[in-house]
Amino acid sequence: MFLYIVGVVMASSVHCGPCLYDIAYQNAKNGAPVVKKVYVKSAKTHPKNKTSRDYGRVSIGDCRQMEVVLISSTCRDHNKKLEWFCMKHEEPLCMLCLSSRHRSCPDIIKTDVASTNARQSAALFDLQEAIEVTLCNITLCINSQKPTPKDIEKQEKDIRTIIINNRTKINDRLDKLEEKLVQTLLRATKTCTSKCNNCIQQFKIQEERFYKLKDQVMQMKKCVSDQQVFLGTRQFNKLVTKVTESIKTATDYIYNYKFNLHVNSDIQKLSNDVIKEIGYIQVTEQKLDLDIKELKIQQAQMPQKIQPSCNVADVNLLLIKKFNIMSERPICITGCAILPNGHLVCADFYSTELLEYSEEGNYIGCIPVSASPFDITVLDSDRIAISYGTNGFFEILNFRNSRVEKKIKTGEHCWGLIQSNGKIFVKLERVHVFDINGYLLYTVAAEGTYYISTNKNNLFCSNYLDGYVRCFDMNGKEVWKFHVDSFEHHHPLAVASDRSGNVFVFRKTSRNLILIQQDGKAHKNLVNLGNISPRAVCYNIDQSTLLICDHDGAHCVLYKVLYK
Repeated sequence: MFLYIVGVVMASSVHCGPCLYDIAYQNAKNGAPVVKKVYVKSAKTHPKNKTSRDYGRVSIGDCRQMEVVLISSTCRDHNKKLEWFCMKHEEPLCMLCLSSRHRSCPDIIKTDVASTNARQSAALFDLQEAIEVTLCNITLCINSQKPTPKDIEKQEKDIRTIIINNRTKINDRLDKLEEKLVQTLLRATKTCTSKCNNCIQQFKIQEERFYKLKDQVMQMKKCVSDQQVFLGTRQFNKLVTKVTESIKTATDYIYNYKFNLHVNSDIQKLSNDVIKEIGYIQVTEQKLDLDIKELKIQQAQMPQKIQPSCNVADVNLLLIKKFNIMSERPICITGCAILPNGHLVCADFYSTELLEYSEEGNYIGCIPVSASPFDITVLDSDRIAISYGTNGFFEILNFRNSRVEKKIKTGEHCWGLIQSNGKIFVKLERVHVFDINGYLLYTVAAEGTYYISTNKNNLFCSNYLDGYVRCFDMNGKEVWKFHVDSFEHHHPLAVASDRSGNVFVFRKTSRNLILIQQDGKAHKNLVNLGNISPRAVCYNIDQSTLLICDHDGAHCVLYKVLYK
């Protein structure tokens, strides 16, 4: 049993135009209720009708499957009907999109004109082939990763074994050192106790002699003549004098013993929490050389991302918009981001909200957040990550519904952060690397203060204390460093990098925005910013746009970055 489709209709029953007319006509004629299910029993009627003769037949079962295909005919940003199509950007547009972002595009046509013969188009054929190729690529990627969890588990067990073995060795060594120290203590105790007992014994001998001498003197006084008392007194005096002198000499060797323990400085570091880590886990990512098949979709059908030049001499800026953030209270802009829809978002460290502006610099509204925000990075079309400075955490926020999806406590001050290749890089004491869902992967020992940026291979850290921007590889090894300026302590050095690894940074003394070449060997003064004192800099890779905001929001500038 078949029916003809004039358009895709999502309903409990699917009918073409003539069928619906017949149903309505018969119901009106007979006064019957609306029929909920009517099926086409014959295909002879439809070829005769002008509106349906050019359409093929589709089984009801196949048509039902179309209900799971989500094809939106309204603009996601403006909730308006997609009536227009930009040939240059291969993008369907509503009236607001057309008037705001595509005013200068030359080839704008109606959607119904662009969709003529869409079923027979090469684009649809290429799409089907691209889906098959992509499925093959996905299968290849899945198969390449299947052994990985077991390998990771094995490596985890190996590392655990190494940790336990090292702990056992440390314990054994500490046990031996403890035994050695205790034996030394016992020997010292025995020696000191022996000296003390010997001294006591010698004085007890003298004490006994003098008790006897005392008795003798008493007897002499009672029983002998005066002449004998006289002679005895002189003799006993000599004896007492001699013993007294020997006692004085003996007192030079009388000691009180006080024991003190002097702990080895290395052991003290361990016990006083100076040594904070036994070690750290370093994860090295090795790129798999997979044979990914290329798609046949032509460049004319899909806009291509601009590949930035590696030579900074080929880079220039085109001013898009200047605007200022109006506020009745003091504000402090410490971070900014460019959302996928082109909106501009700034972090106000003096409040608990993000400020959202359009690409034209018009105020849209506030996005409430959990604490004083420091920096922002875009994760995907719906989510951003926000760091909270001295509050010691960052979080993943769905900015479309203002819902916090995850809060990640870091235990340290949490400053600049950037998303790159599906990872979130966060500047703590080290640079901590998280996956897109906020789970810690590894850390990188990269020197810097507040702000960081990254591309596929390198990590860029600024240090306002010495005025250097440094480039590190993903193992924390310094690749190059570039002296930018001697910065005051209240002016952190914000950085941003493009896809090639060229680094945008502000030079305070000359008030120039400069671009450091990806190898650190050259730089270019892009523009003099005059009275702007930037605190936040953001580069959008997909749109090749650069947003600069000064700390009080009085001057914000959006540039298009042009690559030859």
